[in-house]
Amino acid sequence: MDLFRPKGSSMKYLPALGALTICLPLLGCGTDERTFTPWVLEELRGDAGFTLRMPEYEVPPSKDSQNCYFVRVPDIADGGDVWIDRIETAINPGSHHMNVFRVKTIKNLRPEDGTPVMLGDYEGTVIEGGDDFDHNPCWVSPNWSDWPLVANSQKSDVDDTKTNWQLPGAVAIRLTPGEMLMVQTHYANHTDQPAEFGARVGINFHSYKRSPPPVEMGTLFATKQSIRVCQSRPTPTYSGTCRFPNAATITAANGHFHQRGERFAIYPWDGASIDHPPESSMFYESLSWDEPPMAINLAVPAPINTGIWWDCDYRWSPPTVETCADVNAKDPLQENDCCYTFGGNTDVGEHCNVFLYYYPKVESDVFCL
Repeated sequence: MDLFRPKGSSMKYLPALGALTICLPLLGCGTDERTFTPWVLEELRGDAGFTLRMPEYEVPPSKDSQNCYFVRVPDIADGGDVWIDRIETAINPGSHHMNVFRVKTIKNLRPEDGTPVMLGDYEGTVIEGGDDFDHNPCWVSPNWSDWPLVANSQKSDVDDTKTNWQLPGAVAIRLTPGEMLMVQTHYANHTDQPAEFGARVGINFHSYKRSPPPVEMGTLFATKQSIRVCQSRPTPTYSGTCRFPNAATITAANGHFHQRGERFAIYPWDGASIDHPPESSMFYESLSWDEPPMAINLAVPAPINTGIWWDCDYRWSPPTVETCADVNAKDPLQENDCCYTFGGNTDVGEHCNVFLYYYPKVESDVFCL
């Protein structure tokens, strides 16, 4: 098993063009100076694959920004399926997540409602969600509840902005020319996760070039939306289970929560037991909410009718940007106990989400909502 982990401190620093040394005013200068070199990814063209580039923009201080970019898979295989076995991402520091979805059922998040934009060489549209958490369709998760995951990255460390994920053996992602994808980027320019370098994301999809016919990879997305992290109940643990539709091998995984997340763990599950799996079976653990690792090169067997068990451990703390009044305002139970509930705002909302990849994909991608 390999883990993509951040290097050094989780604090990120001011933007630079080229390799410049800068310092964050609130920390002072001297020993707090850091150097950031903007990332560079090669441009893929022809049958080598395809490259997407999200336009660079600034995130205002103490604000979140979530955008939804829509683009169609290019025809790079003479009308045939587009098989991808390596994904490279490069993401400026301060990113909270970057997810790539296949667009399925259209609800209130419609590609045609977006503003035209070029994503590298490809025409697309973008719906800019800003920090309109309650109303903008790019923030309302039911809008993409049946959109399968293609890839994701939560890595954007100042010293190591890239992820290079080579799928195992003859495993590959199958895309269809003309299929609509949605790339969702979330930046949170707060003290705990600053984005002073600006928002900038690049993705390279490398074509499968090997001789054996590829085995299609499937994805699993699971979430617990009943979470409540309250001032009077400050250290809860929430657990969930999810079954695979067929026998499978888990090849990669990562977890996702917000500022009150302490520990995220994933285990094999026998598909029936209500007893917690043994700690010795754990195949994923994250102790970092802002730079969670991605486990790759896994080979965890999941026999038919089995699945995964996951835990999210939390520790309550007061909001850093908003107030408990803001937290209480979004609590559907209105307990006035400063209870963090499910929501995209990293300061006043929480998540407990699993991103997992398996093969072979036989019936469908997996959702446990």
